[in-house]
Amino acid sequence: MEKDDNKNMENWEDVKGKKTGASTIIIIVLVLIILGLGCFIFLNKDSIFASKGNEKESKEVIDNEKEESVSFSDSELAKYVEYISPVSIGPSALLYNANSVDSSLLSASKKIEYIGSLIYSKATYSDDYHYSIITEEDVKKAVEEVYGPNTYEKAVFNLGCGDYNLKEDGKYYSQTGCGGTTMLMAKNIVLDYKATKSKLEITTGYALYDGSDDTIYKDYDQNIALEKISGSDNRDDYLTNFIKNNPDKVSHIVYTFTSEDGKSYYFQGFKNNK
Repeated sequence: MEKDDNKNMENWEDVKGKKTGASTIIIIVLVLIILGLGCFIFLNKDSIFASKGNEKESKEVIDNEKEESVSFSDSELAKYVEYISPVSIGPSALLYNANSVDSSLLSASKKIEYIGSLIYSKATYSDDYHYSIITEEDVKKAVEEVYGPNTYEKAVFNLGCGDYNLKEDGKYYSQTGCGGTTMLMAKNIVLDYKATKSKLEITTGYALYDGSDDTIYKDYDQNIALEKISGSDNRDDYLTNFIKNNPDKVSHIVYTFTSEDGKSYYFQGFKNNK
């Protein structure tokens, strides 16, 4: 009986040893598999992550293509372009000399100055005409109409003549009478646009006319002459038609507006392709 017990014990030890050996082998194999997989990922990480990146980009492209396009009338497009229209004696260097503009980076003053024409249209004058007056309410309304809700901040701003300062009566005042004339005229004409419910891009063509030499120029600094105008031509109409008929010769501005509801589009910036 004792011999049988010893034999059973030996068999148990043998089985146990075999199981332990098999478990060890399985663990070693699993470790090797994990190490191999880790090495594979490390050696091919660029292609793996690039593939994931390409999948993400492809998905974004597909999503953009699926986004519904939106149509705008000529008058609506012109309204958006006219929003970004600074006031100055002659064409504004704010618009034609800037390479690009990001509205989120504009100071409170510059936000107002870039839409100067819209704000200046609200101006009245004191009885003695010594002051141009714009109410803070009108300034705030114009700023938020273009840049979006809660984008207005109180600021001293300039619309091409004098600084406007906010007084205690809730109105901005600027002294009038700076005077000045110019022979330089500019036209900025809508050429094309792309629009979805979230984004509106408007491409314009612009050129400048200098009345001192009857010449159309491509750039604000008047370094690139495009064409001479005869003295009998209507300069305003001629410049407009020249831009429409020669879109590849003139400079371009691409305006970007974005929307969260597909209805109200707010100015985000522009790129000037001079």
